[in-house]
Amino acid sequence: MAFCQSPELVVAAADSALRLGRISLIEWTVLISELPRQLRRLLAQVDARSESITESVTRFRLQRLRIDTRLQVKIGGIGRVDLLIGSRLVVEVDGWKYHSDPEQFEADRRRDARLSARGYRVLRFSYRQVMNNWSEVKAAILGAIARGDHLPPR
Repeated sequence: MAFCQSPELVVAAADSALRLGRISLIEWTVLISELPRQLRRLLAQVDARSESITESVTRFRLQRLRIDTRLQVKIGGIGRVDLLIGSRLVVEVDGWKYHSDPEQFEADRRRDARLSARGYRVLRFSYRQVMNNWSEVKAAILGAIARGDHLPPR
């Protein structure tokens, strides 16, 4: 897979395998150890906390932009958020299957409102946006960072 798929999709597959316990981090490290150095460096960016392909790809792409992200961060009274940049920029990436239910759709909006009331900036993107229109997603995230939306209030 490392030679026929993009590194971000290989990392997404490895994230899933790690999360599901199909492979250990040590096993993954051994598997990629014989790859060319640059490819090995990219594929070492796995994280078992990633809960979807979309999260993995988003995290991978942001890391390539040198944007530090934290995965599955627990926020008291809210729950876990997909990605947190800095101390208050929340990035949620949603697949259609889970979020197509009308109740879940509404719950997501209530959650976003609660996060906003607590001083967080929430950016929510779909699988399609991340996979097919990354430039739009990237521009929104970089714009939020440029405005300081990720920093604590002064």
